[in-house]
Amino acid sequence: MPSRPTLISALVICFAGAADAQNRQPLSTSLTECSVIFTEQAELRARRNKDQTTTDAVLASAALFVVEARDQAAMEGIKNPYKHIQSAQVRLSETWHVRFGNLALLNENKDWIDYCRALGKDRGLTLP
Repeated sequence: MPSRPTLISALVICFAGAADAQNRQPLSTSLTECSVIFTEQAELRARRNKDQTTTDAVLASAALFVVEARDQAAMEGIKNPYKHIQSAQVRLSETWHVRFGNLALLNENKDWIDYCRALGKDRGLTLP
């Protein structure tokens, strides 16, 4: 089995839409971004009156990404991982709320969702 850095690098290359951003940010930020993406997906599902059980599972996955992001931030040497991740969540939430409302970004958003699923799987997270 390939090492975690090797697998993550391969994932980044596979998902071109997410790769550009991933190359410019720490892994803790990417994990935070995945949390925000899953939260936005859950909110979109709720607005569309989709199955509540699946919506709850998506929200639970978002929470798992936050925990993973905090742990990763600590490993990256960030002094206050909780504050760092919370700040990134606020900033990224605004961005992703707009992105999910823009149909022109549908394919790129899908690439990010696929990237997040692969990253979550690599990190051992249970995702819907």
